[in-house]
Amino acid sequence: MPAAEIVISDMTGPDVARVIEIEKLSFTHKWSLNDFTSEVLNPDSICKMACLGDGRAIAIGYICVRMMVDEAHILRLAVHPAFRQRRVGSLLVKYIKDEVLRDFKGKIILEVRMSNMAAIRLYDSLGFKNLYIRRHYYAGPEEDAIVMAFDLDNRGWPIGESFQSCPSEHRCL
Repeated sequence: MPAAEIVISDMTGPDVARVIEIEKLSFTHKWSLNDFTSEVLNPDSICKMACLGDGRAIAIGYICVRMMVDEAHILRLAVHPAFRQRRVGSLLVKYIKDEVLRDFKGKIILEVRMSNMAAIRLYDSLGFKNLYIRRHYYAGPEEDAIVMAFDLDNRGWPIGESFQSCPSEHRCL
């Protein structure tokens, strides 16, 4: 699928119903309508959706990012199963990194299930680095999370640098 067919735009209140369908197909622990609505209305959040063509009728993916002082935390990223392995997730993350956060200084942080190899490969390919393991982070089924980061100050991660400390309740990588 050529990238020109995918349009990324702001997620608004009326769009939530469309992304809820993708959410239901993507996660075992699902966000509710209220969760999405709160995030869309939160001034510290950035919620984008990917749609086919220039209309908004066919939502195929979304990303929600919460801005903190020196961090942008990816809270949610999902692509409709029919459009996975077509670089939609990559386009959404690149859009956040290169367009939305172009002048932001800090890091993008996220958690990913240890078993979600497709997502781990995606984040690796985009320059994210493993920081540590957050034990028992996910429920239903219970699973550890890998915490990953991308350093926007250096647009990647400086060679030879890594986090030198690790919270005691986590297993460092």
